[in-house]
Amino acid sequence: MIQLPYRVALDSNFFFLPLTVRMDIFSETERLLPGRAQFIVIKPVREEIERLSGRRSQLGRKAKFALRLLKRCEEIGEVDAAGTVDDALVNYAKRHRVVVATTDRKLRKRLRDINVPVIYLRGRSRLELEGFPAGED
Repeated sequence: MIQLPYRVALDSNFFFLPLTVRMDIFSETERLLPGRAQFIVIKPVREEIERLSGRRSQLGRKAKFALRLLKRCEEIGEVDAAGTVDDALVNYAKRHRVVVATTDRKLRKRLRDINVPVIYLRGRSRLELEGFPAGED
């Protein structure tokens, strides 16, 4: 059972949404949940964004913007970082019963296959929550 406040782990690509669809990801995420949200970022996600921010490209500029958004999240350092960043996020979500916010379709499917609630971009204009346990909203 997911408990209040709802812990929402953000994937690196989710931090780029404000630049691509002009959306406040924090208020829109809170709008979807029936209670207060606590935003978290696992260490491998932060490290991925930091790596990307060193690039001289559009992605690098997006990552620099994302670094500012990271300040609104609690960082979780003690995670199993074996494998990819997605693997670390899946393992953390499964072990700690959190909601995951991502725009990655493959990651979303992996999470849904293990019954982890997912917040994702629907269309190009709004966020949607899927897999949230009935009776908790």
